[in-house]
Amino acid sequence: MKDNFFFRRKTTWKTTLSFKLIIFFSFFFVIVLFRSFWLQSIYGILVPEPNIEVADAILIEGWTNDQEIQFAVDLFKQGFGKYIFTTGYKIGRFADCYKSDNYAEVTKEQISKMGVEDNKIIPIIQSERGTYNEAMSSKLLFEKYNIKSVLIVTSNWHMLRTYLTYKKVFEEKHIAFYLAPVEAEMCKVNNWWKNHYGLEYLFREYLKLIYYWFKGYI
Repeated sequence: MKDNFFFRRKTTWKTTLSFKLIIFFSFFFVIVLFRSFWLQSIYGILVPEPNIEVADAILIEGWTNDQEIQFAVDLFKQGFGKYIFTTGYKIGRFADCYKSDNYAEVTKEQISKMGVEDNKIIPIIQSERGTYNEAMSSKLLFEKYNIKSVLIVTSNWHMLRTYLTYKKVFEEKHIAFYLAPVEAEMCKVNNWWKNHYGLEYLFREYLKLIYYWFKGYI
């Protein structure tokens, strides 16, 4: 009787283990077979489609590079905004390389050299680092310049969190936000997983999205 009981338990254990192995390898096979779909989906969820419309202002959000600044200036010269707002925190150890110690002011200087009048470039000086603090710091300036619509220019991988943050901060102001993501060379839909920059950008941004959701910023 005991032998039969042991045999049944052993058979059940083997069957369960075999079933688990079948499920595991089937799941692994599906991931490998459709890896392009999954990888592109991870990118697609984080990077919204461009929605470029004429707005009251163009907002260059975050610590942008030359490509994003040039794109924003081109949009301004094409009539997509009346003002360009720049953002940024204190520069830190490289402050001696610039006339200002704030990225917002440094970006303004760069844009001014590209032929945009100084009174059309509005730096948003923030006391603390972060996208949420940038959005909060922009409230008084947007009100001062009567901004009712904003065209956001930032990196493609950073656009979703930027949009959700500003939308949350200005939900009672009914400001329209349009999106002009700039595609980073190392973080495109077909190559982001092939270099450490793309991997870092996307996974770090996903973690920050979770943190922002937890804090109620988005």
